[in-house]
Amino acid sequence: MSLTSSMALAGGTLYFGLSGEPSTLDTIIQPGTAGRTVKLAIHRGLVNYGVDGKISPELAESYDISPDAKEYTFHLRKATFHDGSPVTAADVKASLARILDPQGKAAFRNELSIISNIETPDEKTVKLVLSKPSVALIDYLALPESVIVPAAWLQRNAGNPTASPIGAGPFKFVRWTRGREIVVEKYAGYYKAGKPELDEVHYVFYGDENTRVNALKSGDVDIIEYVPAKDAASLKQGPDTQLLSVNGPFMGLQFNTKFEPFSKPEVRQAIAYAVDRSVIINTAFNGLGAPIYGLPIPEGYMGYSASKANYFSHDVEKAKELMKKAGYPNGFAVRLLASSQYSFHQNTAIALQSELAKIGIKVTLDLPDWATRMAKATAGDYDFTVLGSLGEITDADWLSNYYYGGDKLVRTNNSPYFNDPQINELLDKGRATVDKAEREKIYSAFVDRALELSPLDFFMWREQDYAIRKGVTGFTNMPGFLTFQSGISIENTKVE
Repeated sequence: MSLTSSMALAGGTLYFGLSGEPSTLDTIIQPGTAGRTVKLAIHRGLVNYGVDGKISPELAESYDISPDAKEYTFHLRKATFHDGSPVTAADVKASLARILDPQGKAAFRNELSIISNIETPDEKTVKLVLSKPSVALIDYLALPESVIVPAAWLQRNAGNPTASPIGAGPFKFVRWTRGREIVVEKYAGYYKAGKPELDEVHYVFYGDENTRVNALKSGDVDIIEYVPAKDAASLKQGPDTQLLSVNGPFMGLQFNTKFEPFSKPEVRQAIAYAVDRSVIINTAFNGLGAPIYGLPIPEGYMGYSASKANYFSHDVEKAKELMKKAGYPNGFAVRLLASSQYSFHQNTAIALQSELAKIGIKVTLDLPDWATRMAKATAGDYDFTVLGSLGEITDADWLSNYYYGGDKLVRTNNSPYFNDPQINELLDKGRATVDKAEREKIYSAFVDRALELSPLDFFMWREQDYAIRKGVTGFTNMPGFLTFQSGISIENTKVE
């Protein structure tokens, strides 16, 4: 009998195979999907995205937004942290203040920096006063990087990245065995009656994707994330496994715009024209995916335009003309950052290396493990890098995380040092405009400018899969852009 099935008979333990060891559990850092999956077992925010993709009240049982979108008032529910202390307005204020610290490293400080004042009229009420309107603030507060932690814990541990986390989510942190697993256990004081279903979850680290897949097939784990494209069909058709699939993430390139060739829009556009999307889809994803020839805005999302969706249709000759116009008729040498930890990441880089050679760009690959790749990306330590990501929120302001310059010019998802006043102004207007028709006009103008400057290039939509053992129920691969937040559904998950 497998380890998993024997424990399941004893009731309530689930083994979750992660694609790697989280770089951190610091709540304000975006550590990638593995880290977010664990954080969403331990923590909750004022609101979070629910499994249906909609904003769900969590530590706030309700909230009000002023008509001008400049004041957000949250009414806290009766909830406790894992140390038994009540969740209060003071905890919310301390948690948000840490995100807003200009000396800090919060992933979404730029997006939340419009909060000019945090008022706490009583223990269960928090009013956020904004310096300018934002219809998107509620979405940013729903992210795993906006969760609420005890003010007292922050006073003791904010500067200690190895401190045991305390949250108000369905599971309590038990231990982190470095190189092996993170274990959490059911929190009996969770504010949702009857939740969580499980008694314990072991998040086991499998940096090697073949080992991760085999662990699921053998029954050593019950769920795995990041199913390799080459294994999707066998897990979908297997007698003991099930595949949960959504399209949401996209693949592309970020450019360090201080690196002189990439400081020129013509070079970035040339690359967008030069790359045959089918080569990436077939080489890195076994044919699973769909091409992108413009911006990765899903049909039905604000800013989508069918007339602009094929802006960069494959055209090598046009790419060569742009390279000549930029002053690089014979190309140049460049270093491409990706990661060997995920075959799709590495194989995307290999495909790009081949495609860009056609216009004279000689690519050397830098393929560290994922933690190193993330550290380099966050520091802007690259010439250009393979981007595998998605919109962090479902509001159109998700584009700000990729295109906005502002005062934090090096971030995980943007192109370092890109800072265009016109794009910044359009994104500011879009965020502040309540009228939907007016917002559509603003984002249409933004798309035009973004295509013109091309600070990022995009190539394809990819399928994002979780695979589960038969007998696991309640886990949801969340729709579209929210797939990387699917870990929140662990509170509903059962093992039979």
